[in-house]
Amino acid sequence: MDYPLSQLRKYQELSPVLIADLIKRIRIIEPKRNNTLLLPGDICRDLYLIEKGVLACYDHESDRKYCSWIMTPGDFVTAVDSFNRQVISTESIVALTKSRLYALNRQDFEHLTMNHSEFQNVRQILTDKYHIQSRVMDAKRKRPSEQFYDYLRKEFPEVVAQAPITALASLMGITRQRLHKIIKSRSR
Repeated sequence: MDYPLSQLRKYQELSPVLIADLIKRIRIIEPKRNNTLLLPGDICRDLYLIEKGVLACYDHESDRKYCSWIMTPGDFVTAVDSFNRQVISTESIVALTKSRLYALNRQDFEHLTMNHSEFQNVRQILTDKYHIQSRVMDAKRKRPSEQFYDYLRKEFPEVVAQAPITALASLMGITRQRLHKIIKSRSR
């Protein structure tokens, strides 16, 4: 359980009482490549922390899916609206590679928030971090795809390096062929 504790300690010192409570509640999940952790139409019951592997969130609309984000080690992953409000999700979460995750269900997440102020602080810091990241990402997606790719290479090199080309192209809202051309032009 060293990995999740080290990730939380980046944001807040943890009391021995919180550590003991967290260790009782956290689960390890090791999905295989292409394993779906959440299907559209289900309620998201877990928050994941990635130790190894790559996960993607997809929005589903009619018979199409669009990659909304790709997560790598150190990222916390959930379908935010479904997890927070316990409503049916329009998203899916898929392991793009064999992964090692730490999972905390909604009930345990709320228990830790209510009973440990330092966990509540970490929750708020991470909420703010991912909210800002989402807003910046939405703004960057509106720029030409070459500029968006350059932004991803600079700010999220692990996503560019580890994500399958199909998922990265979907995230960028372009075809795989277009992404290949951009990558080729940047490698000259």
